[in-house]
Parts: sequence; C-alpha cells; structure tokens
Amino acid sequence: MQLPWRAAPRAAGSSPLTVLVAVVAGLLLSFVGAAAVLHAESAGSAAVDYQAGRLCSQLVPPVVQGNRVLAPEAERIADTAAARGADFGFRSPVVAVYTPVLQNEFNGANPWSQFAYRDGAMDNLRVLQGGARDGVWVPESLARVAGIELGDRGMGGTLPPVTAIYADLAEPVADYWCSERERVVVNPLAAEGAAGPAVWFPSRESLLAHTPRPQLVVTVRFADPAPRTVDEAADVAARGERFDEAVLAELRTTQRGASVTAANYFAKPVEVARTSATTVLRAVLPLTVISLLVGLVGVAAVTAQWCQRRQAELRLLWSRGAGPAALGGRAVLELAAPLLAGSVAGFALARAGLGVYGPSPNVAPGTTWVAAALVVAVFLVSLGVVAAVAGVRVHRALQAPGGHDRLRWVRWVPWEVVAAVAAFLTWDRVRSQPVQLAFAQPLPKTAEAAGLAFPLLVVLTVALVAVRLARWALSAAHRVQWWRVPPVQLAVRRLAAAAGSAVGILLVGVLAVGTLTVGIGVADAQDDALQTKSGLFVGAESSAQIPGGVATGGQLPVAGTVVGVLKTGKTTVLVVDPATFTRGAWLGDRDPEQVASTLAGLDAGEALRVGPAASGSVSLGAFGRYRTAGEVDSFPLIGSNAGYVVTRVPDRSAVPTWQVWSPLPVAELTRGLSGAGVDYFAPRSRGAALDGLPFYTVTWTFDFVTALGFVLAVVAAAALVLAVEVRRRQNALAGALAARMGLGRRALAVSHLVELGSLAGVSVLAGSTAGWICTAVAAPLLDPSPWLRPLASAPDLVGLVAATVLAAAAVVGLICLSAVRSVTTARVGELIRG
Repeated sequence: MQLPWRAAPRAAGSSPLTVLVAVVAGLLLSFVGAAAVLHAESAGSAAVDYQAGRLCSQLVPPVVQGNRVLAPEAERIADTAAARGADFGFRSPVVAVYTPVLQNEFNGANPWSQFAYRDGAMDNLRVLQGGARDGVWVPESLARVAGIELGDRGMGGTLPPVTAIYADLAEPVADYWCSERERVVVNPLAAEGAAGPAVWFPSRESLLAHTPRPQLVVTVRFADPAPRTVDEAADVAARGERFDEAVLAELRTTQRGASVTAANYFAKPVEVARTSATTVLRAVLPLTVISLLVGLVGVAAVTAQWCQRRQAELRLLWSRGAGPAALGGRAVLELAAPLLAGSVAGFALARAGLGVYGPSPNVAPGTTWVAAALVVAVFLVSLGVVAAVAGVRVHRALQAPGGHDRLRWVRWVPWEVVAAVAAFLTWDRVRSQPVQLAFAQPLPKTAEAAGLAFPLLVVLTVALVAVRLARWALSAAHRVQWWRVPPVQLAVRRLAAAAGSAVGILLVGVLAVGTLTVGIGVADAQDDALQTKSGLFVGAESSAQIPGGVATGGQLPVAGTVVGVLKTGKTTVLVVDPATFTRGAWLGDRDPEQVASTLAGLDAGEALRVGPAASGSVSLGAFGRYRTAGEVDSFPLIGSNAGYVVTRVPDRSAVPTWQVWSPLPVAELTRGLSGAGVDYFAPRSRGAALDGLPFYTVTWTFDFVTALGFVLAVVAAAALVLAVEVRRRQNALAGALAARMGLGRRALAVSHLVELGSLAGVSVLAGSTAGWICTAVAAPLLDPSPWLRPLASAPDLVGLVAATVLAAAAVVGLICLSAVRSVTTARVGELIRG
C-alpha cells in the first residue's frame, strides 16, 4: 500500500518563494522563542558576573575569621575551616594569620609593623631585593625607615633573617589581595600606630612561633572559581550557608568559639541576580508573545499563498473526496520541511548569537534544553496553524462559499483602549514606586517588569490606533475619485482591495519601528545616565586623597588637577584651580572652555553657587564669608546638591581634605603617584563608584527589545514582499491592461511607490514618533537613582530615525522594482486564460 501524497514534500520545491518565506517564518519564530529564554538567563549570568566582580573573588565563597585568638586556636580554626570546606565543595582554602600592629624592633629602631603569614603571599609580592623563601620578607617602607638589609634579624636577633625586600602594597590591589586590603594596605594618612606594613613569614608555624603577642587574627578564604550562571551562584550560596553552620557548630564547642565569625557575603547578590533575570524575562514576555503571534500570522499568510498557488489542485482533490482536514494535512506535508529547517536555523542562531544580543554568553545547560523545548512547541503550533488555515480556506472556498465570518467580532473589539489602559496602569505603578532607605540613604530602585513593559505598551497602543484609523480610511477609499492623478488612484484601489494585508503590514511595521526606537533610546539613556551620575559622583575618571603638603607644593606627578574639599553641614565647598581643573575633572557634555572661563572669572571672596545652595553673602566655615557670583545646576563631586566652588581661600592649610582628580584610569593614577613617592589613600574609579546593576537591568531588557525590533522589521519587510507576491497575478494583469490603455512605465512605478511607500511611511512616522516620545517619558521614569541628578533623558535619536527612513526606502524601492518588472514582462493573454 502506498502512502497518499508521498511526493508532497518534494512538491514544495515548485514554489521557491513560498519555501523561502516559510523558512524565514520558522527561523524568526524559533529565534524569538529561544532568544527570550536565553536572554533572560544571560541577564542573570551577567548580573552574577557583575556582583562577583564588585564583591571580590575570594569573598564569593564563604569566609571564616577569628579575632583575638591564641595560637592553638588559630591552628584549630584554620584546620576546621579547611576540612569543612572540602566537605562542602570548597577545596582551595587560603589561610592568613596576622599579629596586632606593634612597634617591632629592627636594628635598634621600633617602627610600627605587623607580622603576617598567608598562603601564597610570597607568590604575589613584587620583590625588590633578595627573594629566598627561608626567611622573612619586609616591605620597602619599613626597610627604609629602619635601615633593614638582607640578612638582618629583628626582635634582638630572634626572628628569621630577612631574605627579601618587597614593594609595599597599594591600592588598587591585585585580586589575590582584595579580601585582605584592610590589613595589608597601609593608610598613610592614618594616626600613628593605627596601621603598619606587614612582615611576611615563610610559614604559619614560623609566625606562630615568633608572635610577639598571643592575640591573633586568622582569616580563611577560598580561591575557588567564580560561578558563571545563576544556578551555579545559587549552589555556591547554599553550600556556603551550610558550611557556615557546620564550622560555627564545631568551633563553638571550644572555649573561644564565640570569637569566630563566619559569613556568606554572596547570598544577597545571588538573590539580586535571580531577581534581575526574572525581571528581564517578565518585562520582555509581552513583546515576545506579540512577536510570536505576528510570526504565526506570517505562517498563516504563507499558507494562504500556498492555497492560492495550489487552487486548481485543491479543487481537483476536493472533487475526488478529500475533505478540509485531509487537504490541511497536504499543506502540512509540503510546508513542514521548510518550517522545520527554519526552526532549526533559528534555534542555532539564537544560541550561537547569544554573545551578540545577550549581556553574557553563559547560560545553564538546562536553559538550552528549555529553549529547545519551546522551539519544538512553537514548531508544532505553526504546523497546527498551517493545517487550520488550509482547512478553513478550503471549506470556505469549496464547501461553504459566501459563508459568514465568525471572527468578525474581533475587529470591533477596541484593543487599542485595552492597551492604553494597561499602559496607564504600568505608568502609574512606576511613578508611585516608593524609595527604599538603608542607613538613612536611598537605595537604587529595582526595575519592575510592569515598569519596563510601559514603553512597549505605549508603542502597541499607537500601532493599534494606526491600524484602526487605516482600516476606517481603507473602508472609505471607494469614495476617492483621483483619476486626475491615475497612479495615486490605482494605488488607493489596490490598498483598499487588500485591506487585510495592508493593516497587518502596518501593525507589524509600527511595532518594529517603535520597539527599535524605544529599545535603543531607553538603553542608551540608561547608559548615559550611569556614566553621568558616576562621573559627577567621583568628580573625575579617577581620584585619590593626598596629603596637603603635596597638594599645595607644586606640580603634580600625574595628569590631573588638585581639588580641596570642605564639608560644612549639608553643604560641600570645593577649592579648585581654574588653570588645571578642566584637565582632570569629569565634565560630561559641558564645554571645557566655558567651564574654565567661568572659574577664571571668580575673584577673591567670590563663589560659584551649585544647586539649591543659598545665594548672596554666605559663610563657608573656615574659609570665611563669600559672595556668590554665578550659579550652575550641578558640579563634579557636588552633583546637584547644595554646594559652592571657590578658586581662592585665605589659608590653604585650612582645607581639611585634598584630592587629585585625573582623566587616567585609577591604576595609572596610583602608579604615577607611587612612582613619584606621593602617599595617597582611598583611590576611586568612576566605573566602580555606583552600583550599576539596576541600570544594567533596564539596559539588558531594552537591548532585547531592540533585537525583537529588528526581528519585527524583518517580518514587516517579508510581509510586504509576501503581500506583493500573493497578488502578483492580479497586479500584473491590472497593470498590463492599464499599460495597454496608455499608463506609462514611470506612472506605473509611481503607483507602486505610492502604494508601498504609504505603508512604510506611516509605519516609520508613527513608530518613530511614538518611540521618541515614549523614550522621553520612560527614560527618567525608569531611572534607578532619581535622587542623583541629572535624571536619565532621551538621547539624540536623529541618526536612528534617519537610518530607519533609509532602510525603509531601500526595501520599498526593491519591492517596487520587482512589482513593475512583473507587469512589464507579463503576457496578457496567458494571464487572462490562467
């Protein structure tokens, strides 16, 4: 027995365009579904990477610390933590032991120092002299003060010999030292005896044998690889919690167990990362569903084209007894292979391109299988759409011609009103979101899915309104009498004859342009806001606190400027140098020449008022009274808070804090200061000044919105091609007859340009306008830190709109050429007989 229609899959090749459009439809459907799942997981992985980077790699696993413990207890704490760590999967313990800062004797001098040991410390120090590991290593600063040379023995000759002199550790430290910076980096501006450099011993036993005091500090970190995904991070946090409980339970059985603390610093960042991934997924879900529905409509359009091309064959098969269900199965047999090929290609593209459209290429293995399952489900649904559309069209054309459309009620539902109400509710929710406080300081607002969906709902509302107006206009198009301009009249008639396809293309086009504009606009606005806020917060690309003698003593050893800082209540006063300020300060989009001119114009006793600070004659604490001679909304370091900027003070020694501001990265700034022998403290980098995760969550969401916008743009272009192709025979016949009646080739081209250009023009106009206005409204609304001014604002989108117009014009031009060519090459007799 032979299977019926066994050659149907091969028969699909007789229509290459249908196969191509089916492949594209399957590709876009599977890409959208898989990319939504992968992108959300990618956002969680990026959040994990960001949180781990801010925390310090050795603080990601659990940590144990014993304070003021005796030597035997230090050994027990280190051994217990290492043993329990292995039980819970933390197999790379790094143990450190520190003595208090004391005046330890070297060569008759008693400089402040501390004795220390840490696993691997000598591998992470820069040796200046010597290097043997059978003695103690002293820092360069201590050797210079006490005149220490290789071979010397401290503490009256009781210590092991000095076998190396190393370069003092300074900020920013290497990753190995980041968890110990408070103990190994000396604050040169601290009070005497409050800090001291470390003398490193070759082994823990050697240190414990020579400790000058019994009270020790022991720390246990783990140098395990950082997690890359949310699932891995959650596993690390869960194992860390159990590890802490086990270590404390075992150590508290001893007398000194209460002096031991165990912490799991990564637990909260994991929660934040998981919340970020969930927020992104929920935010993009509505647009993803809409995109999938649009893709399924595209599959239905492909099926309709197939039915038109197979009309004679379907009628013959129906006359031989094949029903709508069987003929729908015939459509599935022909179109299943192209849809499957497109689905496989779309899934592969979504997975391989994750590093391009997603914030991180890392996803959990299970996420890939979830995405694959979703692709399979979407493929099966698309086959169901093919069967249903083919069966319904056969039923209406052959079994019940002229029947009523049962879905006509869908057209009369005011979907635009529903979308507008949803947009208003999301806007109101975001607008009324309260600001949370921690230690009397505002916390960055966590983006909510409802808030992130607000701009998308606005774009959807505009698209639905455009569709409603277009449908009304096309229904009244039969009254238009523009025969004085035949190309326009013909274009209007063709649009009215294919009103369903026209409004569908318009809907997808407005959604595509609108989501592209909103996605790029909001993402760029959040990036700009983070850059601006962090720049104003630090004052420069990098900064560091320096002694007053260096600040007032002459030329800086690095590129930058020196700024004095005075706090008087809630007011900040800056002392700046007009000649060098613009070289080091972060100015954003300010004109450096204008800033320099404004500062140079301040005379003695005059101040520049910042933000809401009082004007007139004001008292600036130790600086005396000043008169305001100008004002600005914001200023580096002060931000938009109350403050004053002066260029001259009666006594520069009255300035309590001096900072160097530099346009260099913080590593180059500190390297230059260290090379010149300048003591510094508290170096800061603009990139690490603020918690950027709330900003990045918004950016990641709208990056995916941008990707979906590109997908919808491709769908809109394909729909335009498909609409022309479906009506190729009718248009060719009508155009050929019009040409016989005197319509020229140029007029024919103008007619098609008007028809297709009107759809593309309305899509670009409505989508760009909606996207631009929505970006201007949503950008400040989604600002995670509105108390840090300036607020996020819409970026310049002229270039994007211009590129959109050019792309739309190119697509319309190519399709128009194809349509005109089909008319000029048509044979009227064959078209009439066909």
